[in-house]
Amino acid sequence: MQRRALFATPLLAAPLLRGRPARGQSWPDRPITMVVPFAPGGSPDIAARILAPRMSELLGQPVAVENRSGAGSTIGTRSVIQARPDGNTVLMGSISIMMAPLTMDPVPFDTAASLRAISLLATVPYILVVRADAPPKNLAEFHAWAKANGAKLNYGSSGNGTPLHMGGALYSLMMGVELTHIAYRGTGPAMADLLAGQVQMVFGDLPGVMPHIRSGAVRPLASLVKHEVPELPGVPPMAGSDPKLAAYEVYTWVLLSGPKATPDVPVQRLHAAMVTAARDPALAPRLAELGFVPSLNSPPEADAFLAAEQAKWSDIIRRAGIRAEL
Repeated sequence: MQRRALFATPLLAAPLLRGRPARGQSWPDRPITMVVPFAPGGSPDIAARILAPRMSELLGQPVAVENRSGAGSTIGTRSVIQARPDGNTVLMGSISIMMAPLTMDPVPFDTAASLRAISLLATVPYILVVRADAPPKNLAEFHAWAKANGAKLNYGSSGNGTPLHMGGALYSLMMGVELTHIAYRGTGPAMADLLAGQVQMVFGDLPGVMPHIRSGAVRPLASLVKHEVPELPGVPPMAGSDPKLAAYEVYTWVLLSGPKATPDVPVQRLHAAMVTAARDPALAPRLAELGFVPSLNSPPEADAFLAAEQAKWSDIIRRAGIRAEL
């Protein structure tokens, strides 16, 4: 995952947001629902709640964030796919909206074919964390701990078939150890149970775990991307810790989308509002501090990105034989 300069993609946001909509382009004329297909606390939820108030101001209508969690994000995603394609129901999702269905049998829907992407917002690193009082103080000790205890160790994820599930499953597969997966309805509930001692580790997204790292409640052991994360100097990449893990990399992204048949006018206005909000001097630093790596793009670019990610992970999931625990 490569870091980019802050919101470097040139986008024509301003002309679409000057004054009120032109006659014949009266959208939006009622409130907008931004569905987050997870419980509060993960990257899409954090991004949605930071951006929605500013987007409301720009669009002239309330943008209400609504959490519809469950089934690895497929409940909330399906609700948007099936919504009226008028721009008034959108999805602030992560890689899970594409990945979770691929792990199910039968596959419930084709994400890329069912959604119209509006814009990628950011990519987000994943971090392996344990409680501050856990035995391993570094990755070498973690590997030994995992080998010695195996299935006695529980790892929490944001749901079946999510990339956090994938992070643990790939670690187990590559290292030849057996860890027990515990699925939650988002990063927030998984972190709550880590702090309570119900699970021993979480493969978590950086925005979801950073507050607990800063408080000292949890210890970060590894980044799941192939580079050191600037927000966590000294925390090594998982991939460099053992030859078996040389190809290990798991990260997510945050992307705004709507039903496939959403017309151009709502798509362009939503795109412009999100870009303007994300670049707002009051909001951009907050996103950066939480670990969001800016990756804004155009609707056609976002559609192509979603399709490419689906093709890539479909192949990985098939080869690894990963299936959701339903």
